[in-house]
Amino acid sequence: MSFRPALAKALLGLALAVFAGCAGMPGHSACAFFPGDDACGRLPVSADSGGEEIAGAHYFAGGNGAYEKQFQALLAQSRLDALDRANGTGRFGRDWRDVQNSGFHAIYPALQRLARPLDNAEIAPTQGRPGEGRFAGRWRMSRQTLYLDAAARPLAPKTFSFSGLEARSVEIVLRQAGQQPVGIGGTCDGPLAIRASGRSTTVARAVPFHLSLPAAEASASLFPDETLSQCDLRVTSALAPAGAPLTLLREESADPWIARLDSRYDRCPVPDPAGMEELDRAFYAGRWLSQTCALPLGSPTLLRKSRDGFNAKVEALLGKTLPDSAFDKADPELPLDFADAPKLRLIYLSSLEFKADFSGRIMERLIRHHAALGTKVRILVTDVLEREKDDAMLHRLAAEFPNVELQEYRWQADHGAPFDEQISQLHKVHHIKMLATLAEEPGRSRVIIGGRNVHDGFLFHKPVDLSRYPDLEQYGKTDGFSLNYYSNWSDFDIEIADPAAVETLAAHLSTIWLRDADTNLSRPFSIPVRSGAAPRGVARHFISVPYEDGHALEAYFVELIDTAEHRIQIVNPYLNLTPDIARAFDRALARGVKIDVVGRIDLKGDIGGRFLTALNKLFVERYGDRIDIREFKAPDVVLHSKIMMIDERLVAISSVNLNNRSFFHDSDHGMVVLDPAFYRRMKPVYDDYLAHSRPVAINVTIGWAYRLLFSDKWVREAF
Repeated sequence: MSFRPALAKALLGLALAVFAGCAGMPGHSACAFFPGDDACGRLPVSADSGGEEIAGAHYFAGGNGAYEKQFQALLAQSRLDALDRANGTGRFGRDWRDVQNSGFHAIYPALQRLARPLDNAEIAPTQGRPGEGRFAGRWRMSRQTLYLDAAARPLAPKTFSFSGLEARSVEIVLRQAGQQPVGIGGTCDGPLAIRASGRSTTVARAVPFHLSLPAAEASASLFPDETLSQCDLRVTSALAPAGAPLTLLREESADPWIARLDSRYDRCPVPDPAGMEELDRAFYAGRWLSQTCALPLGSPTLLRKSRDGFNAKVEALLGKTLPDSAFDKADPELPLDFADAPKLRLIYLSSLEFKADFSGRIMERLIRHHAALGTKVRILVTDVLEREKDDAMLHRLAAEFPNVELQEYRWQADHGAPFDEQISQLHKVHHIKMLATLAEEPGRSRVIIGGRNVHDGFLFHKPVDLSRYPDLEQYGKTDGFSLNYYSNWSDFDIEIADPAAVETLAAHLSTIWLRDADTNLSRPFSIPVRSGAAPRGVARHFISVPYEDGHALEAYFVELIDTAEHRIQIVNPYLNLTPDIARAFDRALARGVKIDVVGRIDLKGDIGGRFLTALNKLFVERYGDRIDIREFKAPDVVLHSKIMMIDERLVAISSVNLNNRSFFHDSDHGMVVLDPAFYRRMKPVYDDYLAHSRPVAINVTIGWAYRLLFSDKWVREAF
């Protein structure tokens, strides 16, 4: 069933307004995400607010009908999930009609109708011209952190840009990163709300204000009005009693270039499926998974060796690679020559973790150079995996250079969420690994994607001695659940230099950077259009946020496996298949497809390695007599690469593990290439993994305790 745009917007606005109240069972509150309520710790908005006003003025600006309809379905499903969790309805067992609340009854079926397009795994192409579009709807909660440290260049003028792009409200968290109290005050060209020490105040335009942040991780929040563009402040401390200038700027006004990048979406030409092979049709199809259009790949560099992978990132930032002697000495303070460094407009560094070791310190120094020149830097890491010294290094960098913006991902369960979702707060992670450098000079932009994190385990066989550097973390070999873990990981990345592809991948990552701060919902990047124009390339980048896109990545992998006619070749260390992917494996084997897997059954050295090993053995037990499973056995090296190749034509290089986590809990990404010539380039890489592996013994021993533990669905999904 389809809706006129005005009606859809009104229904969506009404849904979001109703969320500001409570609906349902005693003791349960349907916490509002758009907007929030006091119980959720967010700014209050009356449930009597007009739905049309919210939908019209605060959500969609019009002019992007097909794209808006697709986005509305995702928004509606996200809100349905929130209501279901808060009220025990839907998949939690209770019929929504049993909820005794008239507002709930008014909105629940409307949301169901808006979300109905998600019932189809694929998105039907619409009419229109291929190309770029710009989305101007205001739908998200923007939350950014400004780190303050009295000792961080205390007299230097600084500028911090906050983004209100596509935002219905903006919060700037002021976080104390130092050991001395700081004061901050001044005036703004628009109204400003302040929340500090449990109290909220409002400051009018041009009225001076002042607040203090004591030491020890204290924080406060600023809420700039939509009319506020600039604040002229001073930061005072014992080190700078007179204060140093700090300017807050609305980013989308101050930097139109970044606003264009951040607001981009693409309209992807979809070939006529008539006459296409199933694998081609699956590659070009529109789906709920966030994907780019088909891109020209050029001739990407394949980064199989660990030093090559690290040096590609160094060269993107420094203009040259480090010599072997630098790695042999492993001195994190070695001299760096920036004479050939590119002039960069934007640096994106997204990683599961960013460690304060040799690798991390070198990367931090390279970024510091560009930050001092005014380059905009965006760093995204997982909070739960960062240790104290890791945090200190990144917080210090962000405090010294506020143009280095840091997001530390931490997922929070909704109010009233069931037990398994409460537990998943401890293990949901950001698993997208990308370095993108956008240069002002032609030909010097780069993007490196794959599976490597910023961690010495991806560079050295053994931990290097960092005892001379007390600010760095001495990671060591462990086994079990420890954040001090260290293993030498064998991984794989690719480097892309095509300027259009680099900018597209950076824009795609911006949808994650500008996600809704409360739900982690991100904006889709493309829509399919039926067009006579042929696709421009053979590669598509995807980003998966499985708990917000309906597990679209799982559906995509199932479809790719179901299209295989002859052979599937896989390199992946984690083999805890979801039930749907396991059934796709079974169907492929039944129709005679040969499946080869290079894995690492014994995952000792990983976090929770014994549990992961038991899960891999369950895979061997189920498939050992039907699949050629080989154990990667390079000395003292743990496999970490994620490669899947189908019928010698399609290659997927990604961060996606073949486990439940990647398809249910973790954000992930990857590049899928449909090109026999690229497969031929990748085949020697696969053969090298084969050469360092040996057949797996089919008979495995799995303790009864592990079998009992993993018989529980939510436990198995956590690994």
